[in-house]
Amino acid sequence: MKITLFSIIFIVFLSGCSLFEKKGEVIAQVDNEKLTLEELKSNFSDMEWETLSSEKKREYVQQWINMILLAKEAEKLGLDNDKQVTNKISYAKQKVLGNSLISRQLAAQQLSEEDLFNYYRIHQGDFAKPLKNYKVQRIYVTDSSMLNKVKSDIQNGMRFEDAARLYSQEEIGKTGGFMGVVTPEDADSTYWAAVNKVKLYEVTTLIKDNGFFLLRAYLEEEGSGKYGFDNLKDEIRRRILNERRRQVYDNLLRELKSKANIYIMI
Repeated sequence: MKITLFSIIFIVFLSGCSLFEKKGEVIAQVDNEKLTLEELKSNFSDMEWETLSSEKKREYVQQWINMILLAKEAEKLGLDNDKQVTNKISYAKQKVLGNSLISRQLAAQQLSEEDLFNYYRIHQGDFAKPLKNYKVQRIYVTDSSMLNKVKSDIQNGMRFEDAARLYSQEEIGKTGGFMGVVTPEDADSTYWAAVNKVKLYEVTTLIKDNGFFLLRAYLEEEGSGKYGFDNLKDEIRRRILNERRRQVYDNLLRELKSKANIYIMI
């Protein structure tokens, strides 16, 4: 794959699943440019990859597509030969290399269930917050291509309720997909678990009932219980990874600066 300014910037962005199963499988293509699972995963440490939801992985793939389209147009205009652009590419390359070094250090570390629980036990006070209930809208489709069509229309400005009326393959779609309040105490708490992982108004996907649900929480309310360890595993994992990344970064720089001759002339 030809390296361009935009594709390098995209890789830098990535540095800081059930969807993809076969190593080496092409998971996206724009004209002759292809993205494989192996290429996508190479931008993450193993632990970082494990924390990404299928929805987030899809978002990164869509961003790759967008960057390839922009890069191709920039090359048509000759921007890849512009001096300022080549300087930015050189700087971006250094960032990619630096992030790769940190990711390699992190890859050697493993997070066990015991590590997660010990962190939770020590920082339990930080997680002492009430559970939230959510008012949710949903769109149900049975075909993955239709799912992508609906997501694209919403991303391009279609209101969620209008998309529900137009596309949803269940009865409540006719009234905008409003499904009421979901809570962690529901008999089926998978809807709550899905929207609890994303921000208010952010659309997420739940694979369920031989199809796909696009979900969006549009209101949150304080619930009656407290978050427990099982509800917080993903957040705890992200916190530990961020802390370890900062620690690896600081330790590496401390060691490297002690060996280098550094001068600042500004």
